[in-house]
Amino acid sequence: MEEFVRHIINYKIFGNSLLQIVIAAGVLVIAFVAVSVLKRLFKKRTSRMAADEKPTFSVRMHRMQRYSVPLVYTIIIYLSLVNILTIPAQHAKTLHMAFVIIASIFALRLVTFIIKDSLKVYLLSRDKERDAGRVEKSITGISTFINIVVWAVGFIFIIDNIGFNISAIVTGLGIGGVAIALASQTVLHDLFSYFVIFFDEPFKIGDFVIVDDKMGTIEKVGIKTTRIQSLSGEQIVISNTDLTNGRIHNYKRMEKRRVVQTIGVTYQTTPEQLEAIPRVIREIIETTDGVQFDRAHFKEYGDSGLIFEIVYYILSADYNYYMDKQHSINMEIFRKFSEMSIVFAYPTRTIFIEKN
Repeated sequence: MEEFVRHIINYKIFGNSLLQIVIAAGVLVIAFVAVSVLKRLFKKRTSRMAADEKPTFSVRMHRMQRYSVPLVYTIIIYLSLVNILTIPAQHAKTLHMAFVIIASIFALRLVTFIIKDSLKVYLLSRDKERDAGRVEKSITGISTFINIVVWAVGFIFIIDNIGFNISAIVTGLGIGGVAIALASQTVLHDLFSYFVIFFDEPFKIGDFVIVDDKMGTIEKVGIKTTRIQSLSGEQIVISNTDLTNGRIHNYKRMEKRRVVQTIGVTYQTTPEQLEAIPRVIREIIETTDGVQFDRAHFKEYGDSGLIFEIVYYILSADYNYYMDKQHSINMEIFRKFSEMSIVFAYPTRTIFIEKN
């Protein structure tokens, strides 16, 4: 019986005894069970965090598992096979190449996720009012750049570890890189300007801006260009270099809008009416919600009328809100002046004819 058991244990399958195969399988099962238990404990912990005060952190940890757990499984399988089983040299080389490729892919996905997630956390911590959707749009360009750099480095790492000589490739890339850099200086300037826009943040997606004679809402910030949705509907594409070199008026950052307005009345207006005009205008503006009165004065004698200057603030940066309030104020001024028989001035000319 002992001889039979010994024979069974030492029975060779692909150069490995049955005992080695059982041990390798047992190690794999134990490792997989341990990882599953840790996943359950981790899930309970993150669920508790989501129910308390850190839901965002919990979501990030759940997403990270999609990249980290397959990497852990790959490492466990590879170590179990190469450390317990006897594998022929040619098969061991193939197994090593497969492990390097698969593990590198999972690791690169994990690295890109961590970098992009860290950028999102940084942007959200810097601006509490920004929502996750706009953050996702704002890092689209830099995400593409991160993917290119990380996967390029990963590709070089993979081909180096599977036996290829990368010295010639690196030399070729260096020479080619110099040639490409010389041929694409404008693109590199735009790329550098993109990083300036990303980290300095002169504007964000959704901001209303005026650049030279162009105005509209920021729709997308890319690696080379920024897209603006104009008020008339068309999309304006401006290079990032032009944006960083020009003057940008960002109206979204404006907490209130200053309005300077002039009104002219005819010279036939009585002194009593002139004295009443600033008071009436002040009452109209102060009774309008969302508007802060500053001043109203009889400014000067114009060519065709008596000029009053009015200054007030619209307590919002929204352009439509500003126009609504200005419309309301102008209508009320017109109505009050009609009630007071005050006539607005317009360009006129009086001709005196002398009779001889």
